[in-house]
Amino acid sequence: METDIIGQDVLIKDLSRIFEIFKASDCELRPHFILTGESGSGKSFTIKTLCDVFELDYLEVNAAQITKEGTAGNSISKALSPLLRSGNTPTIVFVDEFDKLFISGNSNSQLASESTTEVQNEFLKILESETTSVYDNYGKYANALLKNTLFVFAGAFNNEPDITLDRLRDFGVKTEFLGRVGLVYNTQPLSLDSLFIILEKSTLLKKYLSLFPEVKSADVINTIKEILTETFANNTLGARSVNTLIHQYFIKGGKLRNKEVKEITFQKKLSFN
Repeated sequence: METDIIGQDVLIKDLSRIFEIFKASDCELRPHFILTGESGSGKSFTIKTLCDVFELDYLEVNAAQITKEGTAGNSISKALSPLLRSGNTPTIVFVDEFDKLFISGNSNSQLASESTTEVQNEFLKILESETTSVYDNYGKYANALLKNTLFVFAGAFNNEPDITLDRLRDFGVKTEFLGRVGLVYNTQPLSLDSLFIILEKSTLLKKYLSLFPEVKSADVINTIKEILTETFANNTLGARSVNTLIHQYFIKGGKLRNKEVKEITFQKKLSFN
């Protein structure tokens, strides 16, 4: 399958089969799964891209912002409210930062543990149900169908590689949860060559080049490649570092090592001069 996903060939093959089964079975088969991997390795991008390929709706939920039902904040019932307006079409619910539900070393760890455990229990209940009560207009609640949804629980989990079910249990994921979401996949850390390919295919770079017609693409790419090579060993941003460097290159007038940022006047076409 030809996609814009770089450096994840094996993962794409496995996840594509899951999405294919989910759609071909008219959502009767829903192999929910957990996706782990380093920050910036492309977890959300991979799922979004596959949703486009298989023409599936995409709903993203940030688990780090979820509070247990009945307390102030963004509860699951509020986060899933867009399902009411999905027309019951096949939907991938991407639960990002799922690992943030498992807190260690917190000064108020008992309260934090109680809260996150409740959220995990609420997700567990949702996985066992065909409908769920979600927050609707005017503070009312309504039932949203879940039988057409496939859940993906994603997180970096301390950037550990090749996480297993046993390791997830060590983190605090309940055995009952893993019994219902027993598939675990890991993104692979991006190689330097993969970062180069992402840079060369960057839509962001193309947009900048259209604003700066005097700038040569090869000059930008070669400069950023040098920085990527020098910083690769300590790169904690993964693919996000590419976009960061592209922004910096044009904002700083092509001088990534220069602390002085040149003043740029925004017009239809921009110039470094």
